[in-house]
Amino acid sequence: MKFVMVVPRSQLFPRLSPQGLLDMSAIDLEQVEQAAFFAEREYMEHCSHFKQVIPYLVLTLGDEVLCYQRQVKHSESRLGGLWTVGFGGHIEPIDRTAPEAREVGLFLACALRELHEETGLEVPPGQFTMRGFINSDATDVSSVHVGILYSVNVALLGLSREEITERVDAQAEPHRSAWRNIDSLEEAPEGGAWEEWASLAISGFGPAG
Repeated sequence: MKFVMVVPRSQLFPRLSPQGLLDMSAIDLEQVEQAAFFAEREYMEHCSHFKQVIPYLVLTLGDEVLCYQRQVKHSESRLGGLWTVGFGGHIEPIDRTAPEAREVGLFLACALRELHEETGLEVPPGQFTMRGFINSDATDVSSVHVGILYSVNVALLGLSREEITERVDAQAEPHRSAWRNIDSLEEAPEGGAWEEWASLAISGFGPAG
């Protein structure tokens, strides 16, 4: 049984629920942290009165973004086989008690953990830039999640694009990955399809930080 951080939808959006890629003023993360609690993930996947909070991490190197295709047999079957630009996952109880949470805050602490787990990379907190929030009720998956969008500049790692790709592809999550210029992300690589959140992130993604 897995427990994840959730927040009441009414706390996130007291009035209307804005859709798409939202700017930094759309959500008060301090209020979110105060109102949030941990609940059983399986139950919350079917309870749209709450939103599960997900750091969504986009790796950048110069003017390129790392894209990857999810495994067809993905833990979230509704996302299997789709292309994305976002690594990340649920905030768990371990994140609240982690030493990093006291140093950089709960949300970034989770982002650091998830990045290492999903890519094998360890990137300093100063290379994470919060870009905004992702909120959509268009699909069953997105209707119970809200994303905190970060760009992660991996230039300081001193690794080539090929070395980063090799490390990422060695993890369980990606089926395959590819670097793409920020200005050429309208279509997913190799004739594939973007997952919804990737399309939203790309729609407002500026130059790499």
